[in-house]
Amino acid sequence: MSTSPSPIPDPKEIVRQDWLGAAPAWKKWYSQLAFQSRQATELVVQGAALSPGMHVLDLASGSGEPALSVAAAVGPQGRVTATDLLREMLQIAEENAAARGIRNIEFRAADAEQLPFPGHFFDRITCRFGLMFVPNIQKALGEMRRVLKPGGRVSFVTWGSMEENPLFSTMLRPFLKYVEIPAPPPDAPHVFRFADENKLDHLLCLAGFHDVLVAKRKINWPWPGTPEEAWQGASELAAPFKRIIAATPPDKRELAIQEAIQGFRRFFDGQAVNIPATIVAATAATPV
Repeated sequence: MSTSPSPIPDPKEIVRQDWLGAAPAWKKWYSQLAFQSRQATELVVQGAALSPGMHVLDLASGSGEPALSVAAAVGPQGRVTATDLLREMLQIAEENAAARGIRNIEFRAADAEQLPFPGHFFDRITCRFGLMFVPNIQKALGEMRRVLKPGGRVSFVTWGSMEENPLFSTMLRPFLKYVEIPAPPPDAPHVFRFADENKLDHLLCLAGFHDVLVAKRKINWPWPGTPEEAWQGASELAAPFKRIIAATPPDKRELAIQEAIQGFRRFFDGQAVNIPATIVAATAATPV
């Protein structure tokens, strides 16, 4: 008796489901995450070389950053189009924009591999910690080139390796004692996909971008609260890692959680958990 092979999971659907489950946490922890990630946001904004009046496309906008900071930088005469694969995330971003009185922004669910915009439409494209989850990155970079004006510019940040980021190593290693995770395929969507900065550099050049600059940057990633809160926030926000935590045997899960909290305690100064981070910052331009 023959059996049909199991269907190959759609990478885009896996990403969608991961982040759909995490969306409520991104609303719950918005203020803390905005504080924690502010240096990464600043790098994206600075790399974009924004000017008042520009029209900017932000990809994987999540709960609102860096789109809201970009909207402030381009001023009332400028415009930001904030996009995400999940409409549920954009609803949170829209609420955060309204709470801050930001009006020069619109929200649109969009797939980075099939951008629903005409050619030569945007002055800049920004993306903070989203690029590594796009399944067909070459197709997405081609789409970015298409919708950018000549002389337009992209500014991205992605994560360095787990070894370079105590946020992830502290959170995950206690669980990896009990859960075996196979290495992802070479170009599958995952958090550390562009930890080697040369990989992203090569892809940007291959897509026809000019003046490509990709480099690792050390930043601070401070959680404004206790180690227990840092663990709770990180475990709820880090969508791709929820399956690892859930797969841990129930009798070992609490041990792993306590070990992770103790790990965060090493960085606690009484007010914040000051975690160092290494990220990959990339900028590039379209030909004039």
